[in-house]
Amino acid sequence: MDEHSTRPAQPAVDPRRGWAMRPGAAPAFWNVGTYWRFLSTAATTSGRSTTFEELCPPGVVAPPHVHQDEEEAFFVLEGDLVFLLGDEEIDAPPGTYVYVAPGTVHGFRCNSAVGRVVNTLVPGGFDHGISEQGTPAPAVALPPPGVSVLA
Repeated sequence: MDEHSTRPAQPAVDPRRGWAMRPGAAPAFWNVGTYWRFLSTAATTSGRSTTFEELCPPGVVAPPHVHQDEEEAFFVLEGDLVFLLGDEEIDAPPGTYVYVAPGTVHGFRCNSAVGRVVNTLVPGGFDHGISEQGTPAPAVALPPPGVSVLA
């Protein structure tokens, strides 16, 4: 186990060779009212990218913000989300892919009972803030009451 999670630490990987993340092996955290499962981290990709699966509760909002140096992409797996991309609002049902260029104002809100997205940032490193500020998530579930929610 690592110091931030009740789950086993990510297995040792060689980013030069490739690797697989099996179900149950990925570290997971609750942060800002959302469940974050680390599919890849800066450490497992030699800093190239970070990928999460996010489980978002109804009404959760990622307020408008900008990443100056990172590209970000979202793939909606479940739920009804609305993304802000610059000054445009984009309805994002399951199957929608949203790409955010560096320097672009963006955000989203979850309008359904649950939202599930895969989120990738390039280069990697965003995982550090989630794990350092988050609470280890012992189960695939929305956070219990008392874990902060942005709304």
